[in-house]
Amino acid sequence: MTTVSSEQQQAVAGAQSDGSAVQKCAIIVVIDPGHGDRLKAGNPVDPGAVSGTIYESNIALDVGKKLKSKLEAKTDCIQAVYLTREGEITEVRPRLKWRVAIAKEKKANLFISLHLDAAGASASGQSALYHPSYPHSKTLASTVAGRAKIIKSRGAKSRDNLYVINLKYFGPDTKASILIELGFITNDADRNACQTQGDAIAQEIADSVADFVLANKAIFSATPKAAAGTPANVPIPRPRPTNR
Repeated sequence: MTTVSSEQQQAVAGAQSDGSAVQKCAIIVVIDPGHGDRLKAGNPVDPGAVSGTIYESNIALDVGKKLKSKLEAKTDCIQAVYLTREGEITEVRPRLKWRVAIAKEKKANLFISLHLDAAGASASGQSALYHPSYPHSKTLASTVAGRAKIIKSRGAKSRDNLYVINLKYFGPDTKASILIELGFITNDADRNACQTQGDAIAQEIADSVADFVLANKAIFSATPKAAAGTPANVPIPRPRPTNR
């Protein structure tokens, strides 16, 4: 008599016509709203770039929360979404490392850091930054840059000196990490768009992430998971009769 677990029954019920199990791509995303933490004892919370009374840290958090909701709605490809912070971090934490530590803890497949640029008043546009050593990060950054319309895209840009996009600091689950400069806080139009059209900007990014995930399922299929039970994005083998 063949003994079949409930997980195996579900896999067989969802088998494709060729007999192989259906592979669901269930991705974990960590969103990192930049700044908003305390770097040294006695220092104020880091606001990032500032324009008058408007802080980069607050805009990044606002868009980050909206992005979380948009991604959670992508139930065909997203399993869970986490924020590295949901407000100001008042205790002192090791700069940047604590953000990556959350990605490791959550076994994030994708890490997206949100920031704003600052320069002269005429500088404008959104950029998606990636580390040149990691092709999947470049693909994700290019996908995000290709969808940017609310704030014009400045394209996907290679940077090799940013901690949060260097995958050597992450765990094996993380396949791509990018940093999105949402716009220039020092540009009136960019700043206004980030404040008043954050929902639409978040939707553009969420759609980009879904596009990337659905077009690149293979890179996630072997992702190790430490959670109990069968990994969410690895097919369950068909049951084997006990008499062979």
